[in-house]
Amino acid sequence: MHDHDDATTAGERWFDYAAAHPHSSMEIGGVAVVAGPAPSTVELHALIDLIRAAHPPLRDRARPRGANAGGPAEPADHLEEIALPAHSGEVALHAAIERVCAQPLTDVTWGMTLLHGHRDNEFALLLRAHHGLLDGMSLIGITLAALREPGLPPRRTPPKPPPSWTTGRVRALVRAVAGLTLPAHAISLGPARVQAPTGPPRRLWVHTPLPRMKAIARAAGTSLNDVYLAALAGALRPGLSDRAAGTVRAMVPLNTRRGHTSVALGNFHRGVPVALPCHLPTAAERLAATHLATANIRTGRRDPDADVLFETLPTRWHGRTLAWALHPRRTTMVATHVPGPARPLELDGHGINALLPVMFLPAGHHLSVCLGEYAGTAHLALVADPSLPDFDELPTRWLAELDALEAT
Repeated sequence: MHDHDDATTAGERWFDYAAAHPHSSMEIGGVAVVAGPAPSTVELHALIDLIRAAHPPLRDRARPRGANAGGPAEPADHLEEIALPAHSGEVALHAAIERVCAQPLTDVTWGMTLLHGHRDNEFALLLRAHHGLLDGMSLIGITLAALREPGLPPRRTPPKPPPSWTTGRVRALVRAVAGLTLPAHAISLGPARVQAPTGPPRRLWVHTPLPRMKAIARAAGTSLNDVYLAALAGALRPGLSDRAAGTVRAMVPLNTRRGHTSVALGNFHRGVPVALPCHLPTAAERLAATHLATANIRTGRRDPDADVLFETLPTRWHGRTLAWALHPRRTTMVATHVPGPARPLELDGHGINALLPVMFLPAGHHLSVCLGEYAGTAHLALVADPSLPDFDELPTRWLAELDALEAT
């Protein structure tokens, strides 16, 4: 099988989903905050050529649903530049990123935006792409390729065996079908009877030392991902006290690269539902419950039949199946985690101070979150519908949950 066949199949379901929900952008991305003077247009065109060389589908224009790619694009088609008010600072930078992301790409499936002027001797590069084209790990991969850095180390995963209808595979298919058909009772985070989207999404970022989160995980015998999700459950808890019975159901993307696709670019993931224990009263209890709830993620990484539903269904049904899985009555939010480079990187000799994730917001959802790692720092990105109550308080609440976990 070609390295990108699995990625193309997974990507098509996202293109279909986006076409069925034109008022919701399916773009993901990242922002590199770089120390140094803003690069020239010629330098940025060269950088765009390196990115397009890393993944051939990035050379193409956007295409209508069901059609072939619209032919090659020029580097200038991918680039825009925004000069911010002088010395306007980080708040102005984040607000500009929010405005740019509120205008989805049209003629191309990925783009780069240069933002500068907010601080002396600093600029930012926003890279965003349709989720059907790339997943978070692929974004890291093309970033490393553009910086002429070695890629992330291959994941140690067993090769994917040819599917055969064993008893275990049949049971996995039954579980997958049941998971989509049985009532999920997902709680909406938005105001009662308010259907998202109500306007352009809002975005916030917050960061904390990555060793801090790893130390909490070691002390509790859990994973870093468990700590991230448990802190999220605690951050959401104050807004759920007066809600009817139900579950805050997070869809957690799981990297499905195996064997020959372990370092391939494209879209290699599937969603795993995780019930966030927002109802439990203490941070320690929420972490213990989250560790139990994420057991299906740990077993899914080793299960050759974990993606049996999409492997069995005709491709033309994939988009509708994804839409059903992400329906607000079944899924409250998407919560993803993207490991990144462990050491600081440079762009043409200038240090990259931060890599901020940019997350998408599925149709009808009020909140999505992404935890990104870069050079010893964990960056939490939050994107929300404008109707979400107390959105500005979520980053502080998440950090407070980490404080509570450290104190246990």
